[in-house]
Amino acid sequence: MASLREFIRALGLFAAALSAVAAPPDGYYHSVDESSPQALASSLHSIVDDHQRFPYTATATDTWNVINAADQDPLNPDNIIDIYRNASYAKIAGGTGAYNREHTWPKSYGFPNDRVSNYPFTDVHHLFASDAGYNSARGNSPYRRCDDTCSEKVTLATNGRGGGSGQYPGNSNWARGTAGDQAWQTWAGRQGDVARAMFYMAVRYDGGYHAQTGHNEPELLLTDDYSLIAASNTGQNEAVAYMGLLSDLLLWHQADPVDESERRRNDVVYSFQGNRNPFIDNPDWAACVFASTCDTGGPGGGDLVVVLATAETFTGTGTVTGAYAATHTSDDNYQRITETESGGKPSRRTSRAEHIWSFDVPAVTGAQLAAEVAFDQSFDDGGFIFEVSVAGGDYQPAFTVEPAQSDQLYSHTFDVDEGGVVSVRVRDADRTRGARQLDALRVDALSIRYSEGGNVDTTAPAPPLGLRAQAGDGQVALAWSANAEVDLAGYSVYRSTDVGGPFAQLTAATLSQADYLDTAVSNGSTYFYVVKAEDRSANVSAPSSVVSATPEGAAGVSPLRVAAVSLEAAGKKSLKITATVSVVNALDEPVANALVMGRFSGDLTGAQLSYSDAEGVSVFQGGSRVKAPATLTFCVESVAKDDLAFLPGALDCQSVSL
Repeated sequence: MASLREFIRALGLFAAALSAVAAPPDGYYHSVDESSPQALASSLHSIVDDHQRFPYTATATDTWNVINAADQDPLNPDNIIDIYRNASYAKIAGGTGAYNREHTWPKSYGFPNDRVSNYPFTDVHHLFASDAGYNSARGNSPYRRCDDTCSEKVTLATNGRGGGSGQYPGNSNWARGTAGDQAWQTWAGRQGDVARAMFYMAVRYDGGYHAQTGHNEPELLLTDDYSLIAASNTGQNEAVAYMGLLSDLLLWHQADPVDESERRRNDVVYSFQGNRNPFIDNPDWAACVFASTCDTGGPGGGDLVVVLATAETFTGTGTVTGAYAATHTSDDNYQRITETESGGKPSRRTSRAEHIWSFDVPAVTGAQLAAEVAFDQSFDDGGFIFEVSVAGGDYQPAFTVEPAQSDQLYSHTFDVDEGGVVSVRVRDADRTRGARQLDALRVDALSIRYSEGGNVDTTAPAPPLGLRAQAGDGQVALAWSANAEVDLAGYSVYRSTDVGGPFAQLTAATLSQADYLDTAVSNGSTYFYVVKAEDRSANVSAPSSVVSATPEGAAGVSPLRVAAVSLEAAGKKSLKITATVSVVNALDEPVANALVMGRFSGDLTGAQLSYSDAEGVSVFQGGSRVKAPATLTFCVESVAKDDLAFLPGALDCQSVSL
């Protein structure tokens, strides 16, 4: 293993290698118009449009040359650092090797056919060097949050970042390949990189044409609508294509800020293509363009105004339980709309529902309809459609609510040209004759928001991750991973005695910390918990995953946890690997005679069992020797002693490159 002195020296070399990062040329963004989100997007497009195209593969300068320069390992100019595995690979000039070229905006979504007129196919602002296996594992999955049921794709510890496995999310990528529900969650160290690449693509390609060549270009749009993304995968070059998920990309952009490595990459691509990624040079522009949250001298930046329903209209179609006041706050107090059956012959009857809420809204640009709803009684899966009418005008579609047991967040931005009554109508989407099943929609919160400056923050926080529960004597301790949003206001905790809810809010005010102790419980009863996050603009996240706990008497509930895992290598060419695990109790005291199960992965594999000694230490010897270079990981999978509970944590894994 490298000494601390060598590690510090490596960090110094890394910083020195990045020190030559250049600023955007003087005047490059001189023509930017920040007066509105639309004006900003349009002006940025004009600046980055019409770049120099290089062929995908050629004997002359091609995308291989640009990528090898852009993704060069700052500590080894003969290597590249790939985006997903964080591995350092020797450069290749093409063909088949350890890495290949990753279209972060999958080419199958809008531009699969390479030709001289296909500019996004070869645009290196979204092409990255990627481990070939990880590129294949992602496929064309959209970028979106996964969870601990997804498949883990670990990273290597390279140049001071990456490495570790076994604990979601850690420093790993997470993948779900289920048809119709695909997801790829990029590891934490590169989430912002891929997000800003997507922002660039959506601004660079707006459906126009290249001014020098005259070639038509696609319109690339970011969305949270998975069906639109999937529909873009036609196998043909399309005029309009979608990618996402936008809300997750905005969160990744915040959680993983621009670093010097990314700025250097922007400079390198600019030196070839002649255009820059503006969201690397000016990260604040992303919130303005894609979330209408602008901190500029023009519209935006005013106080947020939240308008609640003041009246409702019962149309006689469907049944309504609860009054419109139930939609004023996100508190699991619902108004429910249920379909009723029409009259006539049974073969011609259908199920239907319709309800209208009224809001008093002044003339404003960029108002947002925000809804927290669940289509929780679904039989024909026809959906419920929300529509908006301004000052008695025709109803315009806002969004369609898809079947879901838990509350989902939907939003729609629109303009109110003349102040007055805004009507929001919900109606069923399927009135097929003979389809008589009675679907139901529940509405937890419904509002119209706008900024006095004209723009409004419409992006809800991410659902809290990593929620865990530890039962005690007459209490349940909850903890979760802190959210990364800069405008986070806090968290709310909800509890139920049934896994399916309803969940009642336990916290009267938002919590600033990512933990909570519930003492209003009875021993022997099982409780279920979820947590929601809220930002300073009153946007509320979807609930976290559900966890449960059953408080019992004092005996047998003290938790065990891993205090440390270390890996050592002995030898010169043939290395003997030893893993050491320290186990402690809730008082951080060593625990003797605990049975620990650990697993090696990477270039050394295998699971082993070992008992902790009097100092709480378990030792694991690798079943075989390894030869350098090698990369391996050791993770603790379980710890058992008597009836003590094992509490997994972030320290359960350790990785090393030799």
